[in-house]
Amino acid sequence: MCSIHKEDKNLDNFREWLSDNLRYILLGAGVLVIIAGLFFGVRACSSAMKGDAAEVVDESTENNKGNDPSSPENSGESDEKNENANPIEKNKYPKVNALIQKYYDALGNKDVDTIRTVVDELDPTEEAKVTNAKYIDGYENLEVYTKKGIDSGEYVVYAQYDYVCTGIDTPVPALSQLYVKTESEGALKIYSKAEEDEKVQKYMDSLLKDEDVEKLVDQVQSDYTKVQEEDEELKEFLEGLGEESQSADEETMTAVEDANIRAEASSDSEVIGGVEAGGKVTRLSTEGDWVQIEYEGQTGYIYGELLE
Repeated sequence: MCSIHKEDKNLDNFREWLSDNLRYILLGAGVLVIIAGLFFGVRACSSAMKGDAAEVVDESTENNKGNDPSSPENSGESDEKNENANPIEKNKYPKVNALIQKYYDALGNKDVDTIRTVVDELDPTEEAKVTNAKYIDGYENLEVYTKKGIDSGEYVVYAQYDYVCTGIDTPVPALSQLYVKTESEGALKIYSKAEEDEKVQKYMDSLLKDEDVEKLVDQVQSDYTKVQEEDEELKEFLEGLGEESQSADEETMTAVEDANIRAEASSDSEVIGGVEAGGKVTRLSTEGDWVQIEYEGQTGYIYGELLE
C-alpha cells in the first residue's frame, strides 16, 4: 500500500478496509461495529434501515412454498400476513448452518482457498481485502437465522456472532445479512452479487422491516452497547476506528515518482492520465494494492506503492 512507517501500515490498512465497506457495516449509536463478512453478498443489519444440496433442496422445496407472498412484488397482502408466511427461523437448515460456519472460519483464518468454495465468485480485489484485513482474530458463537429467499432453494441469512479484536479481551456482538443460493448441481453458495442485484437487494431490504428481524437487530444492538459499557478499552478502540475511518475516506497523497492513472485497478487497464513525482492526488478509497483517486471529475487508480 502506501509508503508509511511499518507499525502504522497495518492499522491504516484496517481503517481503509473499514472505510471501503461502510455501506455494509452495522452502525451502533454512530460508532462503527466491525463485521467481517463484508464482501460476498453481505449486507449490514442496522436499525436505521427499518424505515426505509439434496437435503437442503428437499427442505427448501417444502419450506419455500409461499415464497411469493413475502416478496415485495406481492403488494396486495398486509405486512403482518407476509411476515407470518415467512418467519425467521433459527438453525433451521443444517447445510446452511455448515456453509455459514465454514465461511466465517475461513474469514478468521484468512483462508482464501476455502472461501472460494463457499462463495459463487471471488475476484482479486475481494481476495486482497480478506488477506489484508487486520486486527480481527476470529469469529465465535455463531447462530444462523434464515428467511425464505425469492425462489426455492434460496435463503436470506442473518448471521449473529461475536468477533474478536487483537489485543481486546471482550468479543464484540455483530449481525450480518447474506443471500444464499442452491446451484444447479445442488451445492449451496453465498451469492456474491446480492448488492448489485436490484431484485435481491429490494427483497432483502424489505425483510429488514419485518418485526422478527427488527427484534433480532435490536437485541444485537443492545448487546453491542452493553459490551462497550462494560469494557472501556473496547469502547475507545471502536470509537477511535469510527473517527479515523470517517476521516480516511478522502485523503491527500503525494506521488513518490511519476505514476500512471488507470481507468481500473489493474496494470492492464487503460491509462487515462498521469501524475508527476511530488504531485498531489485525493484518495477516495483502496482496492487491493491500488488507490482510487479523484481525477478530472472522474475516478482513476494509481498503484499504492507509488503514493505516500
